[in-house]
Amino acid sequence: MEETVSQLMISKFGRVINLEALQTLSVNTTLEELKIKKLRKELSNVKEMKMWEEKIAQVRWELMMKTKEHTKKLHQMNDLCIEKQRLDSRLNTLQNQQGNAFQGPRKADIEARERVTELIQVQAERIQALKEEIALLRKKGGLLLPPIHHPQENE
Repeated sequence: MEETVSQLMISKFGRVINLEALQTLSVNTTLEELKIKKLRKELSNVKEMKMWEEKIAQVRWELMMKTKEHTKKLHQMNDLCIEKQRLDSRLNTLQNQQGNAFQGPRKADIEARERVTELIQVQAERIQALKEEIALLRKKGGLLLPPIHHPQENE
């Protein structure tokens, strides 16, 4: 029987083929193909991970810059509120002092009051604009910190 198989192999392939070696070789080829496929996939995964890490770093940088910008604007708003409060207090004091000293308003007092009123109006508009910007940022989900209170200046 073995001789018949050998003759058939010689007639078909031109020589006797070791079937066990052929089977072992085919298994190794499949294994090698899988190893190559695995290495390609790992390389692809490493490239994708690097890309995502770079994107994360960029978004973190942008978040940090936006946070700094918003913090700066909150400090400005806080400073304006403190200045407005100081000016309101000063205006009330001046009005009370001059109201007691004179029964009628003087021209200089009226002009000073108009200047202070204009300054307060400008500051109120700036404060309102900052409040609207903060409200917009809150709607967008931005991180907001409470205003920092500076000690009031005495004149």
